[in-house]
Amino acid sequence: MHEINKATAELQEEMAQRIALNPGGTRRIGNFGFIELEETWGDEATIINTARISTTNQRLRNGHEFSERDRALLYQLLRDQHGTPFETVYFRFRFIAPIFVLRQWVKHRVSSWNEFSMRYRKPLSIAYVPDAAARTVDGFAVLDEAAMGEYEALMAQLFAWYEQQYNAACSRIDLARESGELDPKEGGRDPYRGRARELLRNVMPVAAYSDVYWTVNFRSLMNFFKLRRKKDAQYEIREYADAAFALFAARLPLLAETMQRVIDESVPAADPAAVQKSSGHV
Repeated sequence: MHEINKATAELQEEMAQRIALNPGGTRRIGNFGFIELEETWGDEATIINTARISTTNQRLRNGHEFSERDRALLYQLLRDQHGTPFETVYFRFRFIAPIFVLRQWVKHRVSSWNEFSMRYRKPLSIAYVPDAAARTVDGFAVLDEAAMGEYEALMAQLFAWYEQQYNAACSRIDLARESGELDPKEGGRDPYRGRARELLRNVMPVAAYSDVYWTVNFRSLMNFFKLRRKKDAQYEIREYADAAFALFAARLPLLAETMQRVIDESVPAADPAAVQKSSGHV
């Protein structure tokens, strides 16, 4: 294992702290991945109250007050795609995932996305390493141990090259300031070091990890679950989607149960896609 940089060590410590503070709302994924459901706004009662705004002034305070009639209405609204009441419930997740996973995730655009920027900080110096399950399809290892050894060595080489070149660039900048070639640094962001980071991040692989805050309403979250928890979704993003679903279901079990029922019923039994073979990861 290569030496990690300061940003990565700080994040590693923060993950441990968040797991200790919020054990039921966090999950570790893979060799460095992480997800936490930090906050939720609204619940099942919010959905019912907004749906009934034109029919009654009586309001439910929370999901514990639900009658069978309320449960039936929640199901009917979701089944019949009455979408706007489901846009009144929001979730904020934080996750640390490989960049290639983020590229799939960000396609779910009806949400707010705030990501760690390598313009302002050094990259996280850990890459995703596929475990045996991720490398296996139908019991066959598509990458063997020798290939994985080379994979990890190449990732370590890229991170080491970044550190070497960034330190060299900083030394050149400092020497140019000492000689008077460059003006002394003033307050704020150093444009010279900043440009070095902008250029050097180009070598970072999509296997490198990044850090994201994701704020999303339930309607969009349901679409994410529906697409990314399917058996033919890529293994890595499915791992994150399954973890996000588990955290969501623990927070709002009635809504999770209703959502899963609607998703299951939306797939026709005769549709080959409903009975297709799994992607083969075991």
